[in-house]
Amino acid sequence: MDALDAILNRRSVRVFKEDPVDGKDLEKILKSGLAGPSACNRRPVELIVIEDKAVMASLLPKRLEAKPLSSAPIAVVVAVDTSKAIRRAPLYWACDASASVENMLVAATSLGLGSLWMGVWPQEDKIESIRKALSLPSNIVPYAVLALGKPGDQGEPMWKKDEIEEKIHWEKW
Repeated sequence: MDALDAILNRRSVRVFKEDPVDGKDLEKILKSGLAGPSACNRRPVELIVIEDKAVMASLLPKRLEAKPLSSAPIAVVVAVDTSKAIRRAPLYWACDASASVENMLVAATSLGLGSLWMGVWPQEDKIESIRKALSLPSNIVPYAVLALGKPGDQGEPMWKKDEIEEKIHWEKW
């Protein structure tokens, strides 16, 4: 599947098959995440790959939005090293992390895998839960959790073709 098809066909998958993710596919997804653009090339994104179900369950315990982790064979915590923040724009790392997440979602789709982006930052309770579960140092901030695997459901379309005329503005609002 080419990149444009992957972007337009991506879905949020909330149920996964038990099948493991091929190691080469996982490597491609992770490389895609690290290949995202980065403000001033500071490269603050760090990826934590989790296969252990007990660790996955400890990330966001008792949170409904974390339920897909119970069936996902892989979770990836996208985190940032805030010591690499740009002084004049200290929160640009959030843009870098978003680009990393999107690259991984598109890469997963292109490989026939499903994915789900679970937001973490800027919710302090989620940040602290993940920080504790993974023993993260204070300069590492968890930004998102991705669930990855073979889709067990079709997911929902991420965009509606009929919105194009409503959402695209030419020259002025």
